[in-house]
Amino acid sequence: MRSGARRLSRGGRSGGSVAQNEPAVPLKGISGFPMFEAPSLPKHFPFPTIVMDTDAFYEYVMACFTIFGLVVQLMHLYRSVWWLPNSYMPLAMNFYLIDQHLILLIALILLRRVYYMTGSKIISKMYSHKNPEDLSFLSRSMLSMFYAAIIGILATIVLGDRSKMDIVYLFYPISIYIPMFGMQIRPFFEIRAWCSNGIPPLHACNTSPADVRLECEHLKTNFLDKLRQIFFTATMNAYYASFIPCCFAQPELVYDRWWNIELGFFIFASGLVQTYCQLMPLRYCDVLHRAVLHSGMWEKLDGEKNLSSGKYEFAVTYEWREDVVWPRGAVVKYNKFMWRAVGDCNAIVPGDRALSWGYLLFKSPPFSVGIVTTFHAIVVVYQLYSVIYATHWYRIVGIGLILFFNYYSLYHVLRDLLLCDHIYKQSEDSDDEKNNQLDPPGQSCSKSSKSSKSKSENSSFMFPADKLLTVEDNVEYR
Repeated sequence: MRSGARRLSRGGRSGGSVAQNEPAVPLKGISGFPMFEAPSLPKHFPFPTIVMDTDAFYEYVMACFTIFGLVVQLMHLYRSVWWLPNSYMPLAMNFYLIDQHLILLIALILLRRVYYMTGSKIISKMYSHKNPEDLSFLSRSMLSMFYAAIIGILATIVLGDRSKMDIVYLFYPISIYIPMFGMQIRPFFEIRAWCSNGIPPLHACNTSPADVRLECEHLKTNFLDKLRQIFFTATMNAYYASFIPCCFAQPELVYDRWWNIELGFFIFASGLVQTYCQLMPLRYCDVLHRAVLHSGMWEKLDGEKNLSSGKYEFAVTYEWREDVVWPRGAVVKYNKFMWRAVGDCNAIVPGDRALSWGYLLFKSPPFSVGIVTTFHAIVVVYQLYSVIYATHWYRIVGIGLILFFNYYSLYHVLRDLLLCDHIYKQSEDSDDEKNNQLDPPGQSCSKSSKSSKSKSENSSFMFPADKLLTVEDNVEYR
């Protein structure tokens, strides 16, 4: 490959109008700085269609799981000694001690999304002549007001003459919800449709560094919205299914506090993984993977030192520029620090920690999926250990019910991990084969830079995006 030339992307090789690549314009700099080959656009492969659960199925499964978690906590709090021969209680639980209004209030909070989804379908059939925006606003307003009225009535009955701390305990999640989502009502009832900036997670193979940074900011906002939704959903399930029943139990009731903590962690961890599988499927991870291949990452070097001291093998020849796509290994100076380009294409601002973490997480999607799989596998193994060595009947029944749901989510994350590893490994192997066929043997970036080094002995190269990345491949992926 000639010095300064670049290998065309897949779209360019398939035939199409591609502008002629012009050589990079050399700028004066410190002598001895290496010459880099112009970065080429990352190559994306078509992602296969993978079957995933619908939102309705997920909501029904999550509703059953949280209700079972609530039942397990009630079994622990109000269990009886029904197995003794002289026991006056023939039932396994002391049902007369349970506050029915409290249980109904907790069930309505845990089933809020099933209620909203069912009510929205009924209202959409009744007012089918309205346009989608008006229909969404109408259903959201009617269902929210009716839901708030029912919750207010039940909360008034439950609280009664209780202390002010009980009021704080009952509505404490509001103090978490408002900092996360503001005064928006949709995240409380909808798990997927809400997005703070209103921009869907799409990827386009942009050649402009400014467009790449803007797209990464939109995807970062969408990713953080999903993370907030995941943690809020898991926290709400664990809080109302395990903690609130203990807060409103009778003062003379004796229960195992360690088991309460353990049960709350099981509900939180299981809800976390199940919601993660629903909100972040493999196709969404692939969109983030494609974006970080364009954004790249910068590695901060050891402080600002005297370059003439000879302690370093690199030299800074120019400042970072926002209109440049930097190749791997380029060293720039930004905000009094030196940075080395890590990715094949680097368009983000040096020092952007959020996008750098995104690059580390989604450069290889099997890595992020593997973290979730490992965490969930550890939780399941610990639950199996707890079942084996449990001595109380309510613990065996409770952990058995939770394991029933965890096996399904474990199947999901294991399937995603195996598919993800197979898909990206196969794509890397196919890319290596194509590169071996296209590139002559023995010719690399370092050799091409050495061959052209004689043309500008004391020069370094910058890479304006309008000269290097000229292949138009603006295909969007959902």
